Amino acid sequence: MLDSYGGFPFTTVFFMRLIMTKKNKPIEKRKPTAKDWAKIRAMYLRGETLDYVMEQIPELDVKRSTISEKMCREGINKKKREIEERTKNKLYQRVEEDKIQANERHIQLFNESLDVIQTLLEQYKEELTQGKAKPRASAYNMDLIMSGISKAQKGLRVALGMDEEGNLQLNQPDILVIEGFNEKSI
Repeated sequence: MLDSYGGFPFTTVFFMRLIMTKKNKPIEKRKPTAKDWAKIRAMYLRGETLDYVMEQIPELDVKRSTISEKMCREGINKKKREIEERTKNKLYQRVEEDKIQANERHIQLFNESLDVIQTLLEQYKEELTQGKAKPRASAYNMDLIMSGISKAQKGLRVALGMDEEGNLQLNQPDILVIEGFNEKSI
């Protein structure tokens, strides 16, 4: 039969093997000590799931509901929420700092590209005023320069948070944060 092994149901054999040590001795369950509760508390505050906590303490005779109730009574759930809130705020702050740095870099690049365009325009103007036989200021090149100016202007508006009329836009894009995010697990 597929669902039995040596006369025992398969699930019984599975759980027997699960609680056996390498020496094939069953693990004796014991009541948690203060040190065990401190370990459980630390895992719980780190954001570990109850399943994970239970896997880490197979030798303890404690139920998931007991852990959950004890953490609630001790106010650990509130502390956990505070830690998660602080973590979320730090993440928001870091994202905002990164966004500011990116915008500063974009502004610098747009300004440099406008400096290059200005240099080209000055060279074209000089060639035209000198009456050069084949000036580089063709209609095609001037169209490219005007397109570059337009794109730089639009990019600067976005980087500076301005709308089409030059007014500051106060609405920032939403920052999405994944609940239960653990930066160390990346």
